[in-house]
Amino acid sequence: MSVLNLARELEARGHKVTVGAGDGDFLPAELAKENISFRRFKWLQRTHDPLANIFFIGEICNFLRKNKFEVVHFNSSNALPGALGAKLAGKIRTVFTFRGMSMLDEHYVKDSAKKIFYWVFFKFFLLFIDAPVFVSQDNFEKFGQGRLTGRGVLIHNGLDPVRLNFVSREEAIRFFSEKAGANLSEKYLLGSLGRLDYAKNYEFLISVFPEIIKIRPDAAAIIIGAGDERAKYEELIKKNNLSDKIFLIGNVDNGSRYLRGFDLLVLPSRYEGLAISLLEGLFSGLPMLASRVGGNAEVVGTDEEIYKLDNAADFLEKFRGLQDIDVIDRVLKINCQQTEKYNLKNTADGYEKVYVKAK
Repeated sequence: MSVLNLARELEARGHKVTVGAGDGDFLPAELAKENISFRRFKWLQRTHDPLANIFFIGEICNFLRKNKFEVVHFNSSNALPGALGAKLAGKIRTVFTFRGMSMLDEHYVKDSAKKIFYWVFFKFFLLFIDAPVFVSQDNFEKFGQGRLTGRGVLIHNGLDPVRLNFVSREEAIRFFSEKAGANLSEKYLLGSLGRLDYAKNYEFLISVFPEIIKIRPDAAAIIIGAGDERAKYEELIKKNNLSDKIFLIGNVDNGSRYLRGFDLLVLPSRYEGLAISLLEGLFSGLPMLASRVGGNAEVVGTDEEIYKLDNAADFLEKFRGLQDIDVIDRVLKINCQQTEKYNLKNTADGYEKVYVKAK
């Protein structure tokens, strides 16, 4: 979504934009609505196969030699090797945005060998990047001030409030009830949007849910997203006798439209850059509860909405606090003030400066 949002805003400002991507139909379909040029790259893949990276370097090099671009902006680690292809193609300036630090993050402990590999991977391919960009102050301070690169700048993700199209609470609850196969109209709904994978850490929410029910007996949870760990989460839900409480409803196109059906947006991630789902929560007017990782604490306006990663006691204390109407009113007023900081116009202003400086 970050790439789509930025492309729309830059095109609206008179820049000629072409967006490149690998598999998937959502992005090209949305770009077509705006008459924004799209190019599919066969070898731009979510993979650890070095051959795919090599083929992508050649693929983008050939494309750039045949087409005139002043700046190429890479937005994922899978695309980063393309920076070498851009340099081989000629005098093209390169920008790379760290959307999140993933395997380099201190909270990534799944595979230490991969962490070492990706450290070397980034150090090498960043040699071909003219302007590294970080989306959160946390990541910028940890990785953009000399540890990984000394050339980083900070540009927050942003949203265009004009394009946000939240449906009513009633419509959202009807939608969730249909997807869940249960009547959720009388439930206190916790909700989350994210991939079902290691980074999003939904096992924490599932494991703490029996304690949530003690505080809110009417609580239920909707998780929007798909991923490799769905079977694991389904088993954990079943093991904790939560099949009538927690519903994994899969991918939903423009799932953020239904945010106002939630009473509380929850983000239990192990690591983040600057979560788009939290920004969407800000603009939707929802109270939120997020782990203290990456840029989460920068987005939400108060400590009442942040808890220590994987700390059930802290989570439940903050959850209890967010049942108080006065607390909710206070955090929502502060969150509303935060929306101006994360307006897409500020994001585009930042990138325009980076692009001009790169020329």
